[in-house]
Amino acid sequence: MKFNKKNILTYFLYITLLVGLLACSVAAQSGTQKIPNTTIKIFVQYRLAKEGILTNNNVHVKVKHNTITLEGKVPTLYKRSLAAKEAGDVEDSYSIVNKIRVAAPDVPDSVVTKNVTNRIWGSVFNGIFDWVKVHDKNGIVTLDGWVHLPWYKTQFQTEAEKVVGVKSVRNNIKITFGPGMIGRRAAWLIYNDPMYTGMEYLKDPPIHIIVNNGRVFLEGNVDSSAEVAWASNLVEFNTNAIGVKNYLQVD
Repeated sequence: MKFNKKNILTYFLYITLLVGLLACSVAAQSGTQKIPNTTIKIFVQYRLAKEGILTNNNVHVKVKHNTITLEGKVPTLYKRSLAAKEAGDVEDSYSIVNKIRVAAPDVPDSVVTKNVTNRIWGSVFNGIFDWVKVHDKNGIVTLDGWVHLPWYKTQFQTEAEKVVGVKSVRNNIKITFGPGMIGRRAAWLIYNDPMYTGMEYLKDPPIHIIVNNGRVFLEGNVDSSAEVAWASNLVEFNTNAIGVKNYLQVD
């Protein structure tokens, strides 16, 4: 087994954790209820190391007066949020002060936009009834579009926060609360047509169907202008949609 700095740190914290557990056991047997601050610190450090947040002493943990303070730097917003969660799970009666900074290299807007888009579109949660558009300016990422389940909005923001170069996320995603009969009918018509058969199972389906107040929005990328027109016709003349807005793009 190869040892690196991360492995050594994890094993060291693991041994220290065992010592801490022994201290807790002794305290319990002596009738002392409160866990020592040093032991809580060890628990927090172990959890951070286990999640790959604490590496090369980049994060410092302080425990004082029922408060756990986190300081240091991490490469992504996601790891910053995860650090606070892991610390809070150690002792829920302690408050968490998260002073960790996101220290990531400057990444061009186009690269951040592409990486966030790929992460969201490649997510297992991204389906034909969801459509998210990404825009980045100086590390501030804006998410627009629609999802059909409320918790997808949070999930896609989390995916964006995992990308290096993202400093903050503006989540403007709207919720449709399901495709309804119109959306399911539109999906059946499109993806049972010979032009699109089986494409709904692709990692990123070419046509996304958004239904809002009886109106259908078609979003995505197809191969030709003929496909753009045909998809629109299938929905407009074979469903009870109030109207169809076709925003499909030709790759």
